[in-house]
Amino acid sequence: MKAISRHRLSRWLVQPHMLALSRAQARLVLAALLLWAGIWAVLTFRLPGASGLQAGQPSPLSITAPAEVIYTSEVLTAERRKQAANNPDNLVYFNDPQIPIEQRRNLFSLLELIGRVRSDPTLDEAGRLRALRELPSADVQLSADQARLILALDDEAWSLLRTTILSLYDRAIERYDYAVDERALTQLRDRWLSFWLATTTLDPAQRELAQTITAAFLRVNRTLDTVATEERRANAAAQVAPVEVKVLAGEMIIRAGEIVTPAHIEKLQATGAMPRPLGWPELLGHGLLAALLSAGLFGYLRGFQPQLTEQARSLFVLVGTIVATLILARITLLIYDARPIFFPLAMLAVVATVVFTGQIGFAASLLAAIVMSVMEGNDLTLAATLFASSTSAILLVRPAERLRSFLVAGLGVTVTVVALEITFWLSQQAIFTLSGFSDWMLTTVLSAIANGGLTTILSFGLFNVIGRLAGQVTALQLMELAHPSRPLLRKLIREAPGTYYHSVAVGNLAEAAAEAIGADALLLRVAAYYHDIGKTIRPAFFTDNQMGRENVHDDLDPYISAQIIIDHVREGIKMARAAGLPEQIVDFIATHHGTGLVRHFYQQALQRYDNIDERDFRYPGPRPHTREQAILMLADSVEATVRAKAQHGKLIAKRNGEPGERTANGAVTLDELVQSIIDARVREGELNDAPLTMRELGQIKTVFINTLQSIYHPRVDYAPPIVRV
Repeated sequence: MKAISRHRLSRWLVQPHMLALSRAQARLVLAALLLWAGIWAVLTFRLPGASGLQAGQPSPLSITAPAEVIYTSEVLTAERRKQAANNPDNLVYFNDPQIPIEQRRNLFSLLELIGRVRSDPTLDEAGRLRALRELPSADVQLSADQARLILALDDEAWSLLRTTILSLYDRAIERYDYAVDERALTQLRDRWLSFWLATTTLDPAQRELAQTITAAFLRVNRTLDTVATEERRANAAAQVAPVEVKVLAGEMIIRAGEIVTPAHIEKLQATGAMPRPLGWPELLGHGLLAALLSAGLFGYLRGFQPQLTEQARSLFVLVGTIVATLILARITLLIYDARPIFFPLAMLAVVATVVFTGQIGFAASLLAAIVMSVMEGNDLTLAATLFASSTSAILLVRPAERLRSFLVAGLGVTVTVVALEITFWLSQQAIFTLSGFSDWMLTTVLSAIANGGLTTILSFGLFNVIGRLAGQVTALQLMELAHPSRPLLRKLIREAPGTYYHSVAVGNLAEAAAEAIGADALLLRVAAYYHDIGKTIRPAFFTDNQMGRENVHDDLDPYISAQIIIDHVREGIKMARAAGLPEQIVDFIATHHGTGLVRHFYQQALQRYDNIDERDFRYPGPRPHTREQAILMLADSVEATVRAKAQHGKLIAKRNGEPGERTANGAVTLDELVQSIIDARVREGELNDAPLTMRELGQIKTVFINTLQSIYHPRVDYAPPIVRV
């Protein structure tokens, strides 16, 4: 007995639904762990050899002193000693007053020699010219033109030029008080001589000659005494006392964004507040933050997007997309030092919105914005800007049925980034200047345009790839699938035209119902086009395509007829997968009859045979598990039944008697027929797995009736004529 009980207990513990639940939970936990590991990795990653703070670079964080400390600052002491040593009073110069006197004597001798050459009667013109060109003075060499100019002057002009040169030399020496150093000599030659000559009556050629001769005899006579200067500097530095620094507990040592100096680093080291490149506290903090963000995202998905958590493929693709975006952000921040408002975080929001839902895009972009703000030194304004741009992109790209949606989303990102950055910039400015604002604005606008452009290009290029990887069908893909030129639809139109028009009618009904309850109308319309493609294998066996023909089932066994009808679901699934249709469309094909009973042939079999297995006359399923699949099932049943009733004249506008009163030929009103079909599906349990409420079923019924009334215009069931005797 105990053995039997233990055996039953073990069988109960390993029931399939328990194992499936465990696998789903394991996938969810694995996806959460992958996201946690990805966030933790990007938060803690550093370049090899990189430290937390580097002199000359902005500080990534604000740091306060953990305790009160008094220390001797070698950095400040060295700075003050350097300032004391570099005091100009420590410079010692050596002056030689004989040099300018000797040079004036040499200048005077040269001018006397030139005067004798001019008046030497023993020399002809060529001899005088040659003598002037070959003057024995090493300080000056006259050119041929200058020699000719000297010989061309009369005695009075030469006397004026001679006097001007001597007075010019004297004025130059007196300008620096007979102490000419290298700097003074350069100023005399480059500026003062030409300035003083400009005030004389000499012509330009004479001025140039006077400046050439005067400048040639100017010499440096004031030089730096290196030994004495170094001795003075050393004494001045030695007299500076060591600098003591007192740091109070809680004192701000450095603020985020402030340029790091050696004094900051010394103070941080002295107080023990110097951040290490990577330590256990930082690792633990980042790990906890990653865990909280991962738990928050998956808690949101579990509570508000449960269908995604049940799709392992989509869930892992979403996690991979988020982690890839964060890795790209980390690489960007390591390379780019300025504020990274150009980073296209909205691309993640757009792709998640187009492939999944806007709610998922909102949650993913919020998580990524928080992580990026932490990577950028807890910059909350950066998080606000990037998240606001993502939000605007989500709101603008929601339809995503045209390329224009992506362009508009990119433009919205640009405008949002500029608006937020202007707001933050103005709030942080103590003094507003138009020039400062214009320079900052140019850089900001260019970064915002780059953000919007990258968002448009990357999201449009990636959404289809991400959608296919995730097994999700996007709006643009649905628009493409809905075109009649698609191979399966062309096959349906050619080989089963009646089924095609039935599919179009079902699409109209389903789309209207989806819009009424907020379901995916475009997905439903496309799914309706393809839900009966399996009928193209044997189109003549379905009443849709038997117009004007005999019913081939009249000569078939009920079992065979039922299997042919049921096989259109199996064949449709095979055809859809062979054509590469998205799995969402394949699911509609599989569920549009659920596990319903092929009632007509089942009744025939009951009349012919004694032992009948009902399972042989049921569709393979599964039952609908989404609102959209349930709507398609109802629309398919309602359209087919109402059309059949209308073709046989059994659809009436209203009754003259009480509701439920049967007419002579079994005619019913449209309201009654639609309600009976919906009630039958509910009673059979076909809608048990679909998240439809009774209120939504009522809305669907109303939409079906309003739409069908405009198509079939049921006739009025007039009262039978009164026969008078």
